[in-house]
Amino acid sequence: MGQTQQRDERIDLLRFIGLAMVILAHVYPPMWVAQLRNFDVPLMVLVSALSFSASVKQESYGQYVWARVKRLVFPVWLFLTLYFAVQWAFAYPHALPDANKILRSYTMIDGIGYVWVIRVFLLVALLAPFIYRFHQRTPQNSQYFRVLLLWYLAYEVAVNMVLPEISGISRTLLRNTLFDAVPFALLFALGLRIPAMTKGEQLRFFSLFSAIFVLLAGWFFWQQGSFLRTQTFKYPPQHYYLAYALMCAFLLWLLAEPVLQGLRRSKLIGFVLFAGSNSIWIYLWHIFFLQIIELGWGQKYLLVFACSAVVTWIQVSLIQRFWLPHVENPATKRNIRALLTG
Repeated sequence: MGQTQQRDERIDLLRFIGLAMVILAHVYPPMWVAQLRNFDVPLMVLVSALSFSASVKQESYGQYVWARVKRLVFPVWLFLTLYFAVQWAFAYPHALPDANKILRSYTMIDGIGYVWVIRVFLLVALLAPFIYRFHQRTPQNSQYFRVLLLWYLAYEVAVNMVLPEISGISRTLLRNTLFDAVPFALLFALGLRIPAMTKGEQLRFFSLFSAIFVLLAGWFFWQQGSFLRTQTFKYPPQHYYLAYALMCAFLLWLLAEPVLQGLRRSKLIGFVLFAGSNSIWIYLWHIFFLQIIELGWGQKYLLVFACSAVVTWIQVSLIQRFWLPHVENPATKRNIRALLTG
């Protein structure tokens, strides 16, 4: 379990695609583009499951949680501190928000927006060791997927019958914890099984989720007379949104190797793998560039992505070339990497 495994470039490719699609959402593209890209967060959760199996270590749950906090929470807090410091000093790119908005940003409830995605990843990470244990102890796919299905059906019942009856702070807390944790944890559980699936099994899952999506889209079209965006069922995530996202995710996994071969021929592989392995800081920097670049959505998207990637490359290069070589303590090196790279 503690054995070092060769990095799977398919995982970095899918993480790059997920990152690219999340950033695309934030430049407010046309409706049809926004719909096509609306599989990003589920894809990223599946990717986290794909990489989890390859990086499992023998450590206590407390050590694991502390490592996840350093990898996910501390970089967000560092970025937010810099971001708010610039706003306080220069009122740029906007004036400093009120204390409540700042607090809600640090707690990743909403605040300035964008950081709720990190909250989802953290919730899934906290549950991941327990899900992985269940994955290991349940070798039969039929039993494994039956349990996931029962959990999902219970979740859908809760969304439609329990959540509407709750209001106020209780609803906010449940909405931002349980009703995000359960569906994305189930996606994570599904993702743990993908590497062991045959191509035929992966194709069957792709066909299943495609059929569910098409049937639901047809049903909503018949009811409303127009196509209903999957975004309607995103908060909290439900069947229509998840079926589309999983259809896209399985398709991308099936196509990952041919796409990688094309990227290698075009020499773009280096950029894709760098972005895929440094996604959190590219994501954080894009929040800043979103605020200062004013262009049409297509140009803004390319420029925001490019600027975020360049700043992250400079950051990672400076750390790796000029700081880490002078650090002798291995634990300190790991902490620096966890906080400022990845």
